Amino acid sequence: MKKYYYALTFVNNDSKGIVYETTKVLYNNGFNIADSSSTLLQGVFSMIFIVTSDKDYKEQEIKEMFKEVRSHMEVFKYDKMPEEQDGFHYSISVYGADKPGIVNAITEEIAKNNLNIIDLQTKITDKSPQVYIMMLEVTAESEDNENVWQEALKNTAKKINTQINIKKIEFFEL
Repeated sequence: MKKYYYALTFVNNDSKGIVYETTKVLYNNGFNIADSSSTLLQGVFSMIFIVTSDKDYKEQEIKEMFKEVRSHMEVFKYDKMPEEQDGFHYSISVYGADKPGIVNAITEEIAKNNLNIIDLQTKITDKSPQVYIMMLEVTAESEDNENVWQEALKNTAKKINTQINIKKIEFFEL
């Protein structure tokens, strides 16, 4: 049986029960959640679901299913499940005084070095002085130029007056 794949995004003011309301619609309409991520960003709650279905829905049909859910929603349909990126995984953390341009400078260097960002999160601490924190997970196709791109990122971090830590993530099979 053919499977159909959809990416669904939801954004709304944080409120109790929103995940339940959303997943209830998914369950009642026969969707299977293949992957998900959600987070609270300064009072705004966002969710992303990668779902599968045996039915070939149009994007508007799916939006109609969620008309009673308290969220702004978008649907993206694709033909097959995207392949996960192989490669070597690294964790990157950046800390510094909050100012414009930190994300842009670091991600520019990541792009220049042909790394792929697979996760990115930022936060500003509540305590004074405020500290901007950026956490990334990136993949590299090989380890061949690891020293080159790591040094380039460290130089960029110095230029924007931030601290950077880079750590290779080792995966072990159970």
